[in-house]
Order: sequence, then structure tokens, then C-alpha cells
Amino acid sequence: MNYEIISIAIGALAGIIGTWVKMTNEVTAIKARLFSLEKQETKVQQSLDFLVDGVNDIKLLLAKKGIE
Repeated sequence: MNYEIISIAIGALAGIIGTWVKMTNEVTAIKARLFSLEKQETKVQQSLDFLVDGVNDIKLLLAKKGIE
């Protein structure tokens, strides 16, 4: 009887440890992906800011040509 309880406890403990390791690895992968996406978002935002500046410059040039 004691051996059965010990074997069940060892199996359950191994399952818990395995699940914890798997979840830790998945969380690490998700954090890495999130960091990558945030970095890409920053690059996209910088590109959009540059594009808006260019469009504003074009608007000013067109306005100046319209005035002359």
C-alpha cells in the first residue's frame, strides 16, 4: 500500500515539474515574441513619423507654389 502511494506521488510530482518546465519555456518564448513585436512597432512608428514629415514638406512646397 505504501509503495502505491509513493509511486502515485512520484508520478504526480514528475507531472507537475514537467508542466512547470513546459509553461516556463512557453512564457519565455512569448516574452521574446512580444519584445520583437514591440521593437517592430517602434520601427513602424518611426517610419510613419518620417512619412508624415515628408508629406508636410510636400504640402508646404505646394502651398508656396500656389501662392506664387
